[in-house]
Amino acid sequence: MKYILCICFCLMLTACATTAPQRDATAIFGLATDRIGRMGEDEFATIRRGIITMNKFQALLETSTTSPKLAYDAPATPLATAERISACKTLRMYGDLLMRLASDDRTQFVHRAAIVFMDSAGESLGKPLDDRQQAAIDYVIKGVARIWTEKRKTESIRNVVLAFEGTVNTLTDRILLDLTINDSGAGFLSAYDQAARRLQALADSKLDRKDYQNLDERKRILDACYMARKAGLRVTAIGQRMHSAVATLKLANAEIVSGVRKGGCDPLLIKKYGRMIQHLANLKEMLP
Repeated sequence: MKYILCICFCLMLTACATTAPQRDATAIFGLATDRIGRMGEDEFATIRRGIITMNKFQALLETSTTSPKLAYDAPATPLATAERISACKTLRMYGDLLMRLASDDRTQFVHRAAIVFMDSAGESLGKPLDDRQQAAIDYVIKGVARIWTEKRKTESIRNVVLAFEGTVNTLTDRILLDLTINDSGAGFLSAYDQAARRLQALADSKLDRKDYQNLDERKRILDACYMARKAGLRVTAIGQRMHSAVATLKLANAEIVSGVRKGGCDPLLIKKYGRMIQHLANLKEMLP
């Protein structure tokens, strides 16, 4: 009996040794994904507000603009923006769930995180979860009510990561399209960039030609000029880095998936992803 217990204990230590580093990487990945989801929600809302405000200043300075030619919020309409925010919210909820599963949290917060993520994923995808995804969430929910063993914790992470690999990639691809600068102006960031360039060109022209009658008009031009320049800085500093961070999210997700399949992943890639998100968060503080 003594020898059997020793063997079982050794097997438990081996299991912990192989799963603990993977859980640590999953926790880092989850935290970074939660953060990038939050930043994405804020960024899409900021882009919409910025497009509307810059279009308003364009109409103020370009006095020949008539009502049929007034630009408002396209392509960042309320519905389109809500869809982008929903995708970011789902990524945030996914990160939160993984972070809780990888930690020693055995409370009802895990149950709540699973339910909220399930609802958010269904809303973002526009369809219910498939059988495998629903089974992964059910396993987490039922597991909270039982003894939260190392085995169950590891299996919960494995089930969720493998079941939602495609969902994370789908949402990531959607977000990347809007954070890519292109000549068509179809994406959110492209539209934001083009609105800033139009306003900048108009404001600079009026300012350089002294095309104003009084200080109030000059102030309006200067306000437009500063707004356009701030938007231009945001496109370069935030938009391009957001694009890189989301692209790295996709690589990190693939590494996490590979890790749960093979029992290990590249911790350097996961840490690089986490540092990139932290740097981006610090940068956003400087460009409100």
